[in-house]
Amino acid sequence: MSESAVGSLRERQAEQIREAVLEAVIGELEQRPVDELSMGNVAQAAGISLRTLYRYFPDRPSLLHAAAHHVVASLGVPIGIDGPGGISASFLDAARRFSTRPRLARALVQTTAGRAARSSVRPQRTEAVAAALGSLTEGLDQPTARRAAAVIAHLCSLESWVSIANDTELDDTEAQLAVAWAIDTLIEALQANYRSPRRAQRRDGS
Repeated sequence: MSESAVGSLRERQAEQIREAVLEAVIGELEQRPVDELSMGNVAQAAGISLRTLYRYFPDRPSLLHAAAHHVVASLGVPIGIDGPGGISASFLDAARRFSTRPRLARALVQTTAGRAARSSVRPQRTEAVAAALGSLTEGLDQPTARRAAAVIAHLCSLESWVSIANDTELDDTEAQLAVAWAIDTLIEALQANYRSPRRAQRRDGS
């Protein structure tokens, strides 16, 4: 076997091991949500030694970081958002994808390991929301713009609908629709402010 073929085989084996590890993390969270995810339990679930696991992921944070990105990619969760009008639609799309794995969705919100994993992908989503709102917040004073972006980014999250569904009589779908309504209501308020005569005068420089 040539050196290139050997190298290609090793790369495939490494990718298979990495995939097995990340699926094991997801399985541990989904099947028996725990606050502290053990590296030993993950290695056992993936069918590899602890030493091998550390060769691929040197510590728990790097493992959780990779697992979060793996979840987002495997579910096809959208990150980018096309303008302010697309925020609630993007939220509903992501929420419905996570709804296919309801136990995993709750583990990502309610456990220490889940929250640590989410923290590695949340900044991308928050930045996407802020960018989508740019056309509506650019004329606001900075504190108001930051607050508006922060509230809408929080609504546009896994935590928002899971918390509402857990704390009320709404099921997951109803909770998601309630959050989308709240997002749209805030967007409409920002749009009304943007169209106000005073704002129009500022944009025109008059």
